[in-house]
Amino acid sequence: MGIESGTRVERLVFRPAADAPRPIDPAIVDQALAWLVKIQSGSASACDSDACDCWRQLHPDHERAWLRLCGLGRDLREGTSAVAPQIARSTLRGVDRQQRRWALKAVAGLGVGAWAAWSMRHDIASLRADHRTVAGERRLVVLADGTQVMLNTRTAIDVRIDASTRTLRLLGGEIMVTTARDAAQRPFVVLGRDGRIVPIGTRFVVREFDGDGLGGHAGESTEVTVLEGAVDVSAGERSQVTRVSAGSRVRYGAASVGTPARLDESAAAWADGSLVVERMRLADFLAELGRYRGGVLRCDPAVAGVLVSGSFPLADTDAVLAMLEETLPVRRTSLSRYWVTVSAR
Repeated sequence: MGIESGTRVERLVFRPAADAPRPIDPAIVDQALAWLVKIQSGSASACDSDACDCWRQLHPDHERAWLRLCGLGRDLREGTSAVAPQIARSTLRGVDRQQRRWALKAVAGLGVGAWAAWSMRHDIASLRADHRTVAGERRLVVLADGTQVMLNTRTAIDVRIDASTRTLRLLGGEIMVTTARDAAQRPFVVLGRDGRIVPIGTRFVVREFDGDGLGGHAGESTEVTVLEGAVDVSAGERSQVTRVSAGSRVRYGAASVGTPARLDESAAAWADGSLVVERMRLADFLAELGRYRGGVLRCDPAVAGVLVSGSFPLADTDAVLAMLEETLPVRRTSLSRYWVTVSAR
């Protein structure tokens, strides 16, 4: 693994914080989080509030954990752009189903409820999907016609194969499709958020971006990377069909298809369980890594410009974070197992 420093980071002096706060037992933080969710659920009774106050007074660390969580809410209100929507979705996935409504209302109490609800619209659809994966999971699905579909982390698809057509709808996430020859010569179509992809005997990757800044794009879009063969891509009602050949990729949005460009050689590395990057900013790297783990993974702006290169195993994201600590002037701080920040050492 190669590590480089960006210009901004090279001017910083890294030193341990002399007044670093004493860590809190993760179990206590989890209890504080449960109380916060309940109190801000909108259905807490006076007895619940009294019980929460009693819990906070039982031990100084209880109050410290409570105040840290309230401080985190302030951070979210002041800078929600630092937290990607898919991270908020994964945090809510980690909450028990019976408390999911509480969790969403609690986030609203922290000032980002509407934003969180908007970001969860794909998750709601995925609950009814034919096939889906959770954070960190990859799954191979073989369709009735023999087509192979590899689902990446947090992905959902619907499949419809009948006498005349073969249709796969990507509800969210990322897939690698290897189409099979069909004796009945039924067309195979992949429907993305705003476009239509028709493969021509091919292997290709489709990934949806939710406007979270990943991939260098702020708006919603879909990217198609062709590994073998070719695909025809169209978007919107009036978009012309764009032929994308092997070795190329293209990005499309609601109304148009972009210009095909050379593919990123690491675009399909996730299918082999690796995250391969070259000179990627640490902030972008952590956002990408965060797709494969539950909870929030944040990057302190002071180290956002550090450049990272290498191949990293997706099966153990904690090991990747430990590797960063060993090789970079950064450290991890954990509010709980669901809230991790990488900052200057």
